[in-house]
Amino acid sequence: MRALLLFLHKNASTLLFLLLEAAALFLLLTGNSYHQSVWFTSANAWSGKMYAFRHRVTGYLNLGQANDELWQRNSQLEQEVAGLRHELEQMGWEKSDTVAFAYDFVYGHVLRNSIYDLENTVLTDVGAADGVAVGMGVTSPVGIAGLVVACSEHYSIVASVLNVKMRFSCKIKGSQVTGPLSWDGKDIHYAYLSELPGYVSWHEGDTVVTSGFSESFAEGFPVGVIESFDKNEDSQFIKAKVRLFTQFETLSTLRLIRLVDEEEIHGLQNGRL
Repeated sequence: MRALLLFLHKNASTLLFLLLEAAALFLLLTGNSYHQSVWFTSANAWSGKMYAFRHRVTGYLNLGQANDELWQRNSQLEQEVAGLRHELEQMGWEKSDTVAFAYDFVYGHVLRNSIYDLENTVLTDVGAADGVAVGMGVTSPVGIAGLVVACSEHYSIVASVLNVKMRFSCKIKGSQVTGPLSWDGKDIHYAYLSELPGYVSWHEGDTVVTSGFSESFAEGFPVGVIESFDKNEDSQFIKAKVRLFTQFETLSTLRLIRLVDEEEIHGLQNGRL
């Protein structure tokens, strides 16, 4: 205790100066909107750089898992390509013919990912300079992940499927019946597909995909698999519990869906073409 008192006495002036500096800085930031915005802009820039550095370090530790995810996705794509080739040959298309899609992709990495809130978001290392824009759909290597809600020059924020405010238009694969997919804020491995008509025979194990009734996602992006159904006696509709393909607790790589002919499509929808 004596040593502490001697230290405080010896450095009283310095400690008082630092205390006054801290108080002045606090008053400056809380009482001046301009300085406050400058501070937060600088803090966010440094935060982005810190998360990017952390990603480069931890990325090496997750290579095994990332390779497993890529392998699963590549296997799925190979099966889909084989099926499409078979269908095209049956229709008489030449093997050199190609199908034009209205989407291409921007690939990014996860810098920060929240999974314990009600409105979870993902910070990515791609932004406007890479072609990212608000409203773009986002997928993981195995399923949908969310929707871009904000972006800067080099970073973007994705509202994930694990966000109670988000709704995604989906359907059961092989049908044309659509419904909204949403998260209830509880288990991060499950979401719920609601407004399914009760007169249709659905089955556990059916695959859920995007409906295509959105500019953010084309039809057929994988979402999850149905584990159970819940039918309210007072309603004609069924709600399905869907186990999500995307494992958000280990999410590391993302694919952001970019609409290639965005201006032309918007013009057509608005009656300008």
